[in-house]
Amino acid sequence: MQLKKMTKTAAAFVFATTCAASADQFAIRTNEPVSGANKGLLEALDVREIDAVEMNGAHFLVLEAKNEGYVEAYIFGRGIDAKALYRLEADWTGAGLSSLPVEARGAFFEETICEFCTS
Repeated sequence: MQLKKMTKTAAAFVFATTCAASADQFAIRTNEPVSGANKGLLEALDVREIDAVEMNGAHFLVLEAKNEGYVEAYIFGRGIDAKALYRLEADWTGAGLSSLPVEARGAFFEETICEFCTS
């Protein structure tokens, strides 16, 4: 009986850590600041808003999502006039990146395909 309980606990742990690791962080570039989304949209898309910042005159909304498709659905659902979408190469809230000034964090943005972005 003890082995069965340990197996279930181990499986739950693996599932939880796998799901947590499956989310990536993205930054949406806009010309204007964007306010936060309603809770229903965030839950439906399984998207988490992390931060909203300004860098060199451009505004960025930093999100955590499973992939670009979820971010594009967020952009479409909110009617955001997105100019570009970036995948973050480091954790925005992690010790390394969060210790840098906001302007220096742009070096960790890798531009990615965005069907709903207009340049």
